[in-house]
Amino acid sequence: MAFAQNLKEQVGVEQVSEDCFVSLKNPDKMGNTADIAYGGCTLASAVNAAYQTVPPGFHCFSVMGNYLGPAFSHSKLFCKIRRIRDTRSFQSRQVEVSQKQKDGTQRLCMIMFAEFQNQEPASLMRYSVPPSQEWPTWQDCPTRSEYAAQLVKDGKVPQKMVDINGKVFGLMSRLWDGRVCPNSIMTQNLYGMAKDLPTTQDHLPLTSKISGEWAKAKAQLTTEGEQIASLAFYMDGAISFMPLSFSHKFLQDAGACSSLDFALRIFTNKLDINQWHIKEMKTIVGAEGRTYGEARLWDEKGSMVASMTQQCILRTPTAKAGKAAL
Repeated sequence: MAFAQNLKEQVGVEQVSEDCFVSLKNPDKMGNTADIAYGGCTLASAVNAAYQTVPPGFHCFSVMGNYLGPAFSHSKLFCKIRRIRDTRSFQSRQVEVSQKQKDGTQRLCMIMFAEFQNQEPASLMRYSVPPSQEWPTWQDCPTRSEYAAQLVKDGKVPQKMVDINGKVFGLMSRLWDGRVCPNSIMTQNLYGMAKDLPTTQDHLPLTSKISGEWAKAKAQLTTEGEQIASLAFYMDGAISFMPLSFSHKFLQDAGACSSLDFALRIFTNKLDINQWHIKEMKTIVGAEGRTYGEARLWDEKGSMVASMTQQCILRTPTAKAGKAAL
């Protein structure tokens, strides 16, 4: 299978006909033992495809849509663009993402709307909410593998669990440089896999718990389309199963766990995801078999540059549960 070796390849698309694009590589798996691909791959392809149809000087500020079904890792993604609005100030694009199935049929797996704005001459107001707490700098944080190795050395988790964790979440490690904050829940419990380990936030209500991590793209990204597509790829991660990880549970404790919709908002026209950024994640509501959570991203100067909110399915386990999907 044609899997990406770096982030530039993973988010890359090529034109096949007017307003129709195909991903350069197959979407890859993460967090699932089945053939189901990571949703961030689908989202990234759609964003980069939309960028190919807007004039220079327009910058994406909003990406919203719905996952209509899983993509799989066996074939590439097709993105069909519809030009909704073309004015001097705004460009609007609808993107339908589909995938060829093994039986030869084409299956729709996502619909997305991307909004672009022409560069404004000035901003009347500039402000930004700070992170929820003071996080250590990336220089003072270990890599995920370093932290996991220390857990093994301290006898808190077996090496086999760390090996499985590295395989399940290996896509992020392959494409991104990361540093984990020691005071983050998902650091302390290996994204929830070490669900029996105590955390320093166990005394807090679920909606007051928070996770934080630093990241930057490994591959040098050269276009704004690649930058925002990579942002979408990264921000999609872990929101769906965050409530489980915050509650001493993991995927096998749910009957189904996956993202239903998404709203990515970008607050800068000069994003550089090749520089270090810190992401915070919080869960906000859980009801009616769904959860609602948010990931926020700040640059090293403390300016908030993006937010991703999602509503996700979180079903109770059944007798056959045990391989819930992200």
